[in-house]
Amino acid sequence: MEQSIYIEFEELFALRERLRSVADQVRAQLIAAGLKERLEPELFDQELEFRGMDGSNLVIRLDAYRLEVTGCRPGIAIHQLAALILLEAEVFRLTSVEIGFTTALQAGSGRRLRLVAEAFSPVGEPGEEPMLDRRFSMTWDWGTATTGFSFHAADTEDKELFLSFKAREGYMTLPELQAGSWVGEQARRYEQLVSRFLTQLGWQS
Repeated sequence: MEQSIYIEFEELFALRERLRSVADQVRAQLIAAGLKERLEPELFDQELEFRGMDGSNLVIRLDAYRLEVTGCRPGIAIHQLAALILLEAEVFRLTSVEIGFTTALQAGSGRRLRLVAEAFSPVGEPGEEPMLDRRFSMTWDWGTATTGFSFHAADTEDKELFLSFKAREGYMTLPELQAGSWVGEQARRYEQLVSRFLTQLGWQS
């Protein structure tokens, strides 16, 4: 599983002049917080980017309007990582927060996957089928008064199953993000959706 978080906020004026100091402070704070991934920073005109090294998929991008953290492994408290970066950048008013979770699963023994096969009948005579893009996906979208949700399932060649979930909150304070209750609630919601989907596939009882 991988986690991602996307946070929009009110404009950070003069961030360009502070990028180097923000980069140095963020890197030091992440090391002090125990982040094991080695990060390689890059500075652009108005954007700071960290990329994980040694096979890590972790990517952190910060500009004057938005923070993105993608490819974060499940052992990391992503809300605390994001809050640490926002504090160093002197961001306090968050206009939206989106959390995402993604899992890739392989079909195999005891894991029969026939979503593509059942969705589409064979085309043409046996042995004469055209080259088809054998991918099939489904998305469920719903929402509450303040939060929108999306659960997505994608099947490739009846061999790989990708399950992803996103929840987007319209407004949040930095202390609320740091507390982690909203992110934890979405993680539990994702686990319940994955469990229900895999039960319907017959992959678990």
